Amino acid sequence: MNQKEFEEKISLLEEQVQTLQEANHKLQEQANMLQQAGLELLNRNMQLSQQLDIYYDVRRRIQMLKELVIRHQELMNKADMRNDDELMALIETRLEQEHPYEDPNFGLAELADYIGTSKSRLIKLFRNLNFYRSADDYLDYMRLLRSLYYLQSKPSWGIAACA
Repeated sequence: MNQKEFEEKISLLEEQVQTLQEANHKLQEQANMLQQAGLELLNRNMQLSQQLDIYYDVRRRIQMLKELVIRHQELMNKADMRNDDELMALIETRLEQEHPYEDPNFGLAELADYIGTSKSRLIKLFRNLNFYRSADDYLDYMRLLRSLYYLQSKPSWGIAACA
């Protein structure tokens, strides 16, 4: 092989190397673009997964609320069917355990929800009782008893704090 042929082959090889380098560069750009697209798809997948988790959590909470509403309704129905003595015993027991009547805004509606009965059932109950004319009278009496308890057990509080 002579010098000229050798130089032509080298030139041809250099062109092929140049072409291969350009193709390699294009492939690297495409690989980078595919990698970026893959990252974007992965990020989108994670976002959708989080949204799906939130959706299922909301559905689970809604189901729990439905069950609570059904249970509350069942309790209200059961409380409505109790006789006056049983219902009054339930009220006294629950109020003595937790003292919700200490809140001045605790009235007939709150008592009905707290006990799990209807307001109309409580109105009938107190109408049938001889000692209290209304639920509000009963709650005032319970507040008075609680104030007396505080006056005796915590005399340093004073009358204003106990009231």
